Amino acid sequence: MVLARTRSVSIDGVRGHVVEVEADITAGLPGTCLVGSLDASLGEARDRCRAAVVNSGCAWPARKVTIGLSPAALPKAGAHYDLAIVAL
Repeated sequence: MVLARTRSVSIDGVRGHVVEVEADITAGLPGTCLVGSLDASLGEARDRCRAAVVNSGCAWPARKVTIGLSPAALPKAGAHYDLAIVAL
């Protein structure tokens, strides 16, 4: 079951593609996992987003957090997805 869903945009040349950003929080070892054809800069998003949430005075869940960016076939790169991830 998806806890929350928002959207972002992937830029491919002059074309934009809608990217669904979904979050699921479940029982398990605390950690954050991002899935969906990500590059290295997006792999670091979990640390940037966690730091932004904690530094704003909110609590990051001490549970297993899975964040999916779909469609998975669309390559995703850059830090502009951070806002959609934090908004969840």
